[in-house]
Amino acid sequence: MMNSLKFSGLTAVAASFICCNMLAGTVDGNKVHLKGQLVDMGTTDVPMRFDGAASMLGESRNIMLKTDAKGNFDTVIELDKPAYFNISRNTVYLSPGDDLTVKITQNNGEAEFAGKGAEANIYMKGRLFPHGGSFLESGDNIRADFAATRITIDSLARIRRAQLEALTNVSKDFKDMENARINADIVNSYLSYPSYSRLTSGVKDREQAMQKVDSFYNTLTEEVKSRIKELVDDRYLDVNVARSVLSQVNAPYLASMKAWTEGVTFTPRIQALFNSSEYVNKLRQEVTDESLAEMKSFADNLQYKDFAVELNGMIVKASRLLKGQPAIDFELTDTAGVVRHLSDFKGKVLYVDFWATWCGPCIQESPHFESLSKEYAGKDIVFLPVSTDTNNKAWKRFITAHKKQLSQYNSVDKTMHSGWSIYYIPRFVLIDKDFNIVSAYAPRPSNPEAKEMIDSLLK
Repeated sequence: MMNSLKFSGLTAVAASFICCNMLAGTVDGNKVHLKGQLVDMGTTDVPMRFDGAASMLGESRNIMLKTDAKGNFDTVIELDKPAYFNISRNTVYLSPGDDLTVKITQNNGEAEFAGKGAEANIYMKGRLFPHGGSFLESGDNIRADFAATRITIDSLARIRRAQLEALTNVSKDFKDMENARINADIVNSYLSYPSYSRLTSGVKDREQAMQKVDSFYNTLTEEVKSRIKELVDDRYLDVNVARSVLSQVNAPYLASMKAWTEGVTFTPRIQALFNSSEYVNKLRQEVTDESLAEMKSFADNLQYKDFAVELNGMIVKASRLLKGQPAIDFELTDTAGVVRHLSDFKGKVLYVDFWATWCGPCIQESPHFESLSKEYAGKDIVFLPVSTDTNNKAWKRFITAHKKQLSQYNSVDKTMHSGWSIYYIPRFVLIDKDFNIVSAYAPRPSNPEAKEMIDSLLK
């Protein structure tokens, strides 16, 4: 639950002072008072995304922070136990009874925290990104060879542990969780090393590359197995990178990775999470009546209520994306700032491209999308590129620099993200002339199947 209070005509400092005095002493045992400013978020409705174990499966625990035009907000949320949340690229750790004043931008290193709960969150500013290879930091910490890189990883991990140990106003549980994060970040660094280094340079094909990676992973077996054993604890499922590492070794694609878990037994909850995740991932690729029924049967027999709640929520959302269902409408804005709606294009076939300027695979598909649109010039079809960028200026700069031929649109409408289940991009959607869904997970334009589907709709 959430009560929000919007500010108007107040500076962030003045508003914070008023709220601190107005709500002082009102934060009881199962509530968190969170206030301050969210800067350059691109919207006045900013999602604070739950980052615990069940976040792998759904979004029911996400919280919408409502701000004024300057990003100021004040809210009290109910929380029965400590939890991690993400605000843009910032991970925050909230505990019942916290009373925090914050200033948060899209750069996690710029965040400011004051009040009860601040020490843990100041520490969290240094949280590493799993997709960046954790301690490798997107390749910045790759050295001449793995031995040298490993020294760097170990050194950075020691620094991080020392910072953690120096904290005085945090719980033992927080320190346990963050120690697990450091262990998982180390393993993730090893897993990511082949992608950022020159380990596979000069190999002839993918098979040889995999053999080389397999040999490299074999050299790490004893250390990685030891670290994985330490991560096999239900509590650590609430740590993003720990979930990521355990998920990868749970479905190993190399013989060496299988060796990492020999003699390691996952708890029933850990295994239930990954089994549940398999059903969710299937729904994020294609939605059919059969897949929904299968997932419903699994959820009905799941002993972990928090997982079952998310699965049932996903079933409801996914059912709205079945073939033949009405297309979900949302707002989009053109480069001139004119607000349109997806439904404005009803009467023609729609091929929608959800993309962003920072998404490499999206950029790779863009020429195929534009080329395909030229093949259907004059036909009853609209090719609709919809950027999901929250930074409108960056989007416009990109459009100008790349001289796009198609009319371009941007959307930060939360209905787009939640209604169409945009969990990854690029994502393509096909809608018929009656504004009904043909495919919520249509083929990419580089796939010949896209042209076949379009042709069948234009007959």
